[in-house]
Amino acid sequence: MKNCSAHKFVAHPGNCSIPYFVVKISLTHKTTFPILPSIKMKKTIINFIVFLLLIPIASPLLALEATDINQAIRDKGAHWVAGETSVSKLPPEEIRRRLMPIKFKKSGQQAKSYRFSAKVNNLPTKIDWRNVNGYNYVTGVRDQGNCGSCWAFGSTAALESRILITSHTPDKDLDLSEQAMVSCDDENMGCSGGFPDSAMSYLKTAGIPLETDAPYNSGRTGITGACAATMQQNTYRVTGFEDVATSVEAIKNAIVQYGPLVTGFVIYTDFLSYQSGVYSHVTGVAEGGHMVAIVGYDDEEQAWIIKNSWGPDWGEGGYFRIKSGTNECDIEDEVYVINYATVPGTSFVLSPSSVDFGTLVLPDQASQTLPFTITNNGSVPLNNISSMVTNPKYSVSPCTVSTLASAALADIQVTYTAHAGKTPDTGELQVVSAGVTQTSSLTAQTNTRPAQPTNLWPSDGATMQLPGKLFASAFVDADGDAHEASQWIIQNASGGIVYSGSFDASGKTSFTVPSGTLQANTQYYWQVIYRDDRGVVSSASALTAFTAASPVPGSKGGCFIATAAFGSPMAGQVEILRQFRDRYLLTNNLGQKFVVWYYRNGPTAANWINDKPLTKAAIRAALYPLIGFSFLLIFGYLPFVIVGLLLTAFLFFRFRPKKPKATS
Repeated sequence: MKNCSAHKFVAHPGNCSIPYFVVKISLTHKTTFPILPSIKMKKTIINFIVFLLLIPIASPLLALEATDINQAIRDKGAHWVAGETSVSKLPPEEIRRRLMPIKFKKSGQQAKSYRFSAKVNNLPTKIDWRNVNGYNYVTGVRDQGNCGSCWAFGSTAALESRILITSHTPDKDLDLSEQAMVSCDDENMGCSGGFPDSAMSYLKTAGIPLETDAPYNSGRTGITGACAATMQQNTYRVTGFEDVATSVEAIKNAIVQYGPLVTGFVIYTDFLSYQSGVYSHVTGVAEGGHMVAIVGYDDEEQAWIIKNSWGPDWGEGGYFRIKSGTNECDIEDEVYVINYATVPGTSFVLSPSSVDFGTLVLPDQASQTLPFTITNNGSVPLNNISSMVTNPKYSVSPCTVSTLASAALADIQVTYTAHAGKTPDTGELQVVSAGVTQTSSLTAQTNTRPAQPTNLWPSDGATMQLPGKLFASAFVDADGDAHEASQWIIQNASGGIVYSGSFDASGKTSFTVPSGTLQANTQYYWQVIYRDDRGVVSSASALTAFTAASPVPGSKGGCFIATAAFGSPMAGQVEILRQFRDRYLLTNNLGQKFVVWYYRNGPTAANWINDKPLTKAAIRAALYPLIGFSFLLIFGYLPFVIVGLLLTAFLFFRFRPKKPKATS
């Protein structure tokens, strides 16, 4: 009998830390070559029988594995759910093909780019680039398949998002070719893994084309594939990248400023069964390294939001969340930010894409100038960039930029000139170069302050009998805005505020001082501020000094002579005269001058007639025509009376009796 050498069947560990086993089969036989097929047949039958026996056992073991993971999650107070996934149910060999050796998670280059450390004031508590003000800057979830090319997928995902952000083209599923990186990046090892900084360097020096120019095949074949000329033409490129400082704040700042980042982490066995929640390692061994894109963070959940490359059927629609702030699975060790990216050919971006200058207030703001930026995000230089505006209320400077290199930027300024009027001024900034036009919509408006009111009564140095009433000039506004409200202010002689009301629509040009506010024989100062119906206030009127005096019997509200003649400030005749004064005299310059004159001389005349009954009667008789006219005017009857009088006169003259002719 001949003792044959042992045959070894090895489950190759590949790139992961999976223990392997060796099966030895020793066969001692004296048979000759022709009986070998019968031995193979026996072994096949035995293997088939063992397989059938293991079928009822396999499923419970898989279920138990997920159950054990969930139990470990509960024991450690983690916040995620495990179960069978599109990856965990794959054969071990296919799982290994999706991972890289852990060594690839660390940089393979000694010379590193400058570390990112810029800061953002008032970082948001959450940002997810899949939804920023309703816009999506993250492209679709891809599937790397049976190839350890996650380094290319994570890098490409970040590049695609950076282009959407810098080009102002959200909600576009830009699809770039990972195959170009897998096949052409000589610094990395295709389906066997790659270094993050080497991947960034390749995107900077060579770039990658669209997916349609170099479709991804390695996921199906498991082979790196040859580099073709089409994979290095019309490429999208990174113009600069940085290694982010190893801190939560630095990573969050980079996400806010630049968008999704590239990072690597260690995959443990339990991660393969991730279904939802905020992942943290609870059980299992290190299986390999993996590269992904961080697309956001959530402070409340203390989580990074990650875009994976295992297809949309895995995890949370192809994404997962992982605990932040604790360097979970080394995910915060080595993170890269893309500063800027360019697209092939002639292209530039004008930002911001729209500007509202707001409402300028004259005479405070005669004009306003705001900056705009032209950024060349194309692969070729731009020449003779011209700028213009479509509304003459705007102007742009400079009008021409002679040249702009790829990835360079130029600043221009747009000025809006304020003018009287209440119609919004809309326009457009247009920038043109090499047949490409970019526009930014412009909106602005002007509101001229109401004219500074003039204090009519009490005038400077006057004496005002209590109870007192303040009178100011009519409302004047160059824009034609309506008088919405007024604020009345009274100070004492030392500058202390005695009364300062809120803006009130009931007392616009006149104001009755509340009882008890002023003391007799005391000097005060007063002023008023007007506000238009668009919320802009006038300058305060000039402080005017006056002296409060004891009330004159029978006087109230300024109608001194009428009050004395009719015996009461509450008389209906007096009230009609007050309304006539407020509506028709105080709303024009001539009427205002008359009121000022009357307020200076009225109290003296009222005192003189106060004890003269006959004089009062004569004044009443003289005032009745004015009272009647005022009544008709105030309540809208005057036009009818005038028409009636004209009609009566017409009928009288039309049908009056004719005089008989004289006979001779």
